[in-house]
Amino acid sequence: MTNASRPLAVCMVVHAYYEGDARVRRYGESLAQRGHRVDVLALRAQGKPKREDLRGVAVHRLPLSRHRGGTLRYLFEYVLFTLMCAWVLTWRARRYDVVHVHNMPDFLVFAALVPRLFGCKVLLDVHDLMPEVYCSKFKTSIRHPAIWPIRLQEWISHRFASACVFATERFRQGAIARRTVRADRSIAVMNAADTTLFDRTRHPWRGPERAEDFVMLYLGTVSHRHGVDQCVRVLPLAKQQVPGIKLVIHAKLSEGEGKPLQELRDLAQQLGVADRVEIGPPLPLQEVPAAMSRASVGVFTPHLDIHIDMALSLKVPEFVAMDVPVVAVRTSIMTSLFREDEVAMFADGDMQAFADWLGRLHREPELRRAMTQRARRFTAEHAWEAEFAGYLRLLESLLRRPLAAEPARS
Repeated sequence: MTNASRPLAVCMVVHAYYEGDARVRRYGESLAQRGHRVDVLALRAQGKPKREDLRGVAVHRLPLSRHRGGTLRYLFEYVLFTLMCAWVLTWRARRYDVVHVHNMPDFLVFAALVPRLFGCKVLLDVHDLMPEVYCSKFKTSIRHPAIWPIRLQEWISHRFASACVFATERFRQGAIARRTVRADRSIAVMNAADTTLFDRTRHPWRGPERAEDFVMLYLGTVSHRHGVDQCVRVLPLAKQQVPGIKLVIHAKLSEGEGKPLQELRDLAQQLGVADRVEIGPPLPLQEVPAAMSRASVGVFTPHLDIHIDMALSLKVPEFVAMDVPVVAVRTSIMTSLFREDEVAMFADGDMQAFADWLGRLHREPELRRAMTQRARRFTAEHAWEAEFAGYLRLLESLLRRPLAAEPARS
């Protein structure tokens, strides 16, 4: 077998539960479909096996689970996971052609130090810019002295990697502007919907089971900065225009975490809309498309800050791929990717505008259909196949050999 035709050996490293991280899964499964060998080092959720093969990807779960907390808790968990991964990768130093590390944290990339010394190519995949995330979480300025160590580790980590991959072009341009990475050592691979799973033909939009219901669906992390409280606060206004409105939440939470959900329940009780808020368990990825097909609208309503303004929730492309109309807070990343006639946008905190959009989408089914039809443009322009092709070109450039562009035929 020639070097050009030899399958790659790739290790994905992620401080997350692999089964719940759509971005990492798409990389792994897309590589496996092309005949490459893919291992993953990830966190281990309660009840999950140490090792599991998922759609051709060998998932190795390390004995650590995720717990949200303050800065020290995050730091402890990040450092411990980095050391665990470094131990595994040191013993496998010659096994891989590529180690693909996903932030956060950025410094997780140093788990691949020994493989890097043996000639392995190391990618750092920047899901989010860490300084901006910490400014968002802890309500501080990007210039605050407490952020300087985070900016320093970002600079060192980006420079250590063979190349960096960013989840949006906005992130990439921000990193280039502050000189943590060079333009020729970086690409953007957007969080596009996996249309093999989010397939509107397999799960055509049907709407709520009861004709009188109007379901707002929220999927993802529940915290103040993600703004799920706005979906609760809009209900007293919205129910005047949409009598059957209700909010359905499937939260993505860490082990033992329940405070954010309890705060939402308390808020709903205070506003007299507790009977209109339904909180369900986290959904396995394979069940999400069917849940979306029964929603009236998908919502993305974060509170605007330096990070939120440039971060795209994967759920927005997934709702769009499933022909579900989206109501979202107007951010610079949203307006750069979607037109105002494709996604219903309102200013952060403007509950009346939010309620009015919900009322219009309820009263005007033709508006809903027109919006979802126009939004298909985004799915066509940012299909995962096209985004992944850019990733393959980066690997070819680093490894100096061609790779299969199409999945292997069985």
